[in-house]
Amino acid sequence: MGVSRAVAVHDEECPDIGPICQVRPEPPQQHHITLWLAELWILAEYGIAPHFALQASLPLRLVDTRTQFTDLGGNPITLDYENIHHRNATLVGFGDVQLWVHHGWRLGELLVSEKLGVSIPTGGVEPNPYRLGEEGLPHQHILFGTGTFDPLLGLSLANDFGSWQLSAWAQAQIPLYRNKYGYQAGTRILAGLLGSSGLGTVATSFRLALTVVQEFAERWDGVVPTTDGNQGRTDLFLGPGITIPLGADWGLSIDLRGRVWGQTVNAQLSLPVLLEISIGRLFHLEQDVDEAHPVTRPEADVQDVVDQGEAAKLVPVPGKVTVFDFWASWCEACKPLDAELRARAAKNPRMALRRVNVVDFDSPISRQELPGVSVLPHLRIIGEDGRALFEASGTPGQLLEAVDRFLPPVP
Repeated sequence: MGVSRAVAVHDEECPDIGPICQVRPEPPQQHHITLWLAELWILAEYGIAPHFALQASLPLRLVDTRTQFTDLGGNPITLDYENIHHRNATLVGFGDVQLWVHHGWRLGELLVSEKLGVSIPTGGVEPNPYRLGEEGLPHQHILFGTGTFDPLLGLSLANDFGSWQLSAWAQAQIPLYRNKYGYQAGTRILAGLLGSSGLGTVATSFRLALTVVQEFAERWDGVVPTTDGNQGRTDLFLGPGITIPLGADWGLSIDLRGRVWGQTVNAQLSLPVLLEISIGRLFHLEQDVDEAHPVTRPEADVQDVVDQGEAAKLVPVPGKVTVFDFWASWCEACKPLDAELRARAAKNPRMALRRVNVVDFDSPISRQELPGVSVLPHLRIIGEDGRALFEASGTPGQLLEAVDRFLPPVP
C-alpha cells in the first residue's frame, strides 16, 4: 500500500472558468488543489518451472481531492456556482491489472531478474476532459487506468557483498495506442539503486533506495495538453526502508521516500513524500515438489542428513568445521545460500556441509533441533573441536558472512 500527498496551483480565467463567463464578467482565479493518493496492491507470484514464475497484481486506488479557490492575490473566494474543472470528491476504484512472466538466473556473482508483461485495461477511464471543458461541461482529469493493453518490461541486477546487498532495477510501461476516448498515456519509466543490510540483526533487513521516475507527456486525440494533465516530468526520490519478519511466513515492509529533485513541464502535481507499507505471506503450494540439487564437485564434503523432516541425530565431523544448513523447498532464500555453501565446501577441505530438509516447522526434526525458530534459512556452525560457534537465521549474505568468519584458511 502506498500513500502520498500531492498539491498543485494554477490560474484560470474566462472563458476557461466555465459557463458563468457567458452570464457575467468573472475575474481570474487561482485553483489550489490538494490530493491524497492511496494505492493498495494485491500481488501474487507462482513458480511454474525452475527459474520461471508468473506474477499478477491488481491495484485498488483511492483519490481524495480538495480545492480552494482564491483570487490572484491569494485571498480566498467563495463561488456561487459549480466549478466545472474541480470539485471536492473522494474517488475509489480498481486500476489496471498487470500480468508478468518472471525469469531469474545467475551471471557469475550477479543475480539477474527479467520480467515481461502486459497491463490489462481494467481501470476506469474518462471522456476527453479538455473537449468537455471547451463545451462548458463538468469533467474529470483523474483516471484509474489507461484504457489500453500496454507492454511491460522489467530488469534487475543484484549482488551480495558480505553482509549487505546492492541492486539496480528498471521497469517501463509503454502505451502504444489511444483508448476509445482518444487518450494515450505517456510512457512511464522507473529505475533505481537499492542497498540493503541486516546491520547485525538476524532476519530484519534495512535499506536505502534512490528512485527516478520519468513520465512522458499524455495525449488526447494526439495532442499534448497545455493546461492540466501530465505534460512530462522527472522526479528523484530518496529514502529508507525496513522489512521485518512476522512469524514463519509473514513479512512487513515500510518505505519512506522524499522527493529530492524534480523537473516538470508547466504547472503539475507536486509529490513531496511517498509512504509505502506492504504485508506479504508465503504460501507453501510446492511443499511436495522435489527440487534438483545443484551439482557438487566430488571432493566437496556435502551430505543430505535429513531428507523429509524426519528426526535424526546431527553429528558434526571431527576435525572439520561443520555447517548444518536447515532448509526447505519453499524457502527461496535457501537456494542461493545452498549454492554458495557448496562452493565453499568444494574449495575448503576443512569444511563439511550437512543439509537438513526441515520440510516445515512442525516436522520432527524442526521440533527436535529448531524450537522457537520460525525463519529460514538457518545455519548452525560447529568448530573442528566440536564446540558450537554460531547459530542463527538470516539472509544469505548475513549467514555467509558468519561462515567465512569461522572457516579456517584453505590449506
